[in-house]
Amino acid sequence: MDNTNTNNQNLNITGDSPDIFQDEQPKYKINHLVSANKLKVYIRIELLDQKAEVDYEDILSYLAEQNIVYGIREEEIKCYCGRKEYSKELIAAVGKEPINGIDARIVYGFDTSKEKKLKENADGTIDFRNLDNVINVTKGTVLCHIIPAQDGENGIDVYGETVPYKRGNNASFNYGNNTYISNDGLFLFAGIDGCAEFKNDKVFVENIYRVNHVDNTTGNIDFIGSVVINGDVKEGFSVNAKGDIKIRGMVEGAYIKSDSDVVISKGMNGMGKGSIYAKGNITSKYIENASIESEKSVFAEALINSNVVAGDSIILRGTSSAIIGGTSQAENIIYAKTVGGRTNPETNLIITLAKYQAEQKLIDAKKRLNYQLEKELIVKNNEIREIDEKIDLILNSSLDNDNKNSVQKQLLFMKIKINNEIYEIKRQLTEIIPTDNIADHKIICKGIMYSNTRLTIGWMKYRVRQDISYSKMYNDGNDISIVPLNPADLEL
Repeated sequence: MDNTNTNNQNLNITGDSPDIFQDEQPKYKINHLVSANKLKVYIRIELLDQKAEVDYEDILSYLAEQNIVYGIREEEIKCYCGRKEYSKELIAAVGKEPINGIDARIVYGFDTSKEKKLKENADGTIDFRNLDNVINVTKGTVLCHIIPAQDGENGIDVYGETVPYKRGNNASFNYGNNTYISNDGLFLFAGIDGCAEFKNDKVFVENIYRVNHVDNTTGNIDFIGSVVINGDVKEGFSVNAKGDIKIRGMVEGAYIKSDSDVVISKGMNGMGKGSIYAKGNITSKYIENASIESEKSVFAEALINSNVVAGDSIILRGTSSAIIGGTSQAENIIYAKTVGGRTNPETNLIITLAKYQAEQKLIDAKKRLNYQLEKELIVKNNEIREIDEKIDLILNSSLDNDNKNSVQKQLLFMKIKINNEIYEIKRQLTEIIPTDNIADHKIICKGIMYSNTRLTIGWMKYRVRQDISYSKMYNDGNDISIVPLNPADLEL
């Protein structure tokens, strides 16, 4: 045993006479050893007389003389003496070990490992697309919390002295941008909506999620903020974001959805299955064989064999500025240089006039309401005139003053009430519903619109049978008018 202290005690067990006690030789020696931490005492008996027996009381007395007072194992000592196992070492006393405190620890509310967790499809294949790499959090989400250090318990050594426990270590957050700590210091919260990140043992939140490509390495992206993709979005993958989506490469047959704007630098080939939906504008170098829907406007250099729907306008700019094949539908303006082609399939352009027609219904309803209000206004003005006449009659009547005042007061109250009603009628009559010029909803072709192009503007349809150039098409209320462009039509 390390760092032990050994004390030897010689006990002489004889009879009652002091003289005899002094003359007798000791029959055994008691040796002890105390462990370095003072939590164990080891006893060994050395027999000087091989027939000698050791009384356990002698061992207890010996321990007391050595100031060993705690954790004495009396039953073990009795058994030791009873079995006469003197040559063996005996643990005669055991102290109470201290229970050390528990270190504080940080518990994370999201998976901080970089290990990809691949999911298995029902058919046994591995799903490499839904990797759940994006950890979406909203403002106020608990990112991690601290379980405080816990106290321990002191021990007692064989001498009855206190053995202090080791205190647990405290923990603190290593945090970065867009996070904040609770007042008690135990919780770390997200300061914004975004993506929780854990890098270099630091927790932070980003409102822009950045990747190089969307493919098997990233899986599909579903993010609460904006997404920036430095490369391409591969076929079969999806990108869904609450904020903007900016793609610096190209999009293949993928699904893109944004609650804001979508920008694709190199264009999209949807392969007949790719699609984009945006609540904001969609801007792409070109769009081919895809389905596109924007609640605002679509901007591109070319639309090829695609179905495009815009809540506002479709604007084609650039070298080609062409719509070839497919269907392009907008509420206000479709603007292009070239529409269709001699060898290409049918191209459909649609100006819905849905908002215009809804507005016209409101205008018609307003006209009908105004007609009723004007009739009601005539009635109310007649009532006011009749009240004025009654007041004059009362004042010139033979009624006593009290009755005159009473009736006059009632008539005046009626007049005030009717005047208020007249004021409200006049207010409604002066309400103006914004009017829209039907000619502002138009198709502009500043180059050539080839035959086999079909136009739909509101309730009117027109099939182009001969090429049209440098023209504007709109619904004049009776037919689709086709007129030459003027400089104002090109100012978009």
